[in-house]
Amino acid sequence: MTRFATHRFSVGQRVAFAAKSTGSCKVEAQTSGQSGAEYSIACSDGRTHKGVPEREVTYSLPSAS
Repeated sequence: MTRFATHRFSVGQRVAFAAKSTGSCKVEAQTSGQSGAEYSIACSDGRTHKGVPEREVTYSLPSAS
């Protein structure tokens, strides 16, 4: 059976990743993990998180600035 990766978020999209960072974050890369879509997330606090499951990422609210 062929497995297809479906990604809810696009590379470059601003996202919220509250579990690990309080600043804004951006999708750097998408991959297909064993349990579904995974992402590399770069956050404004300088941290990069790799292999983040899609269930831990949410849409970012637009900023007021």
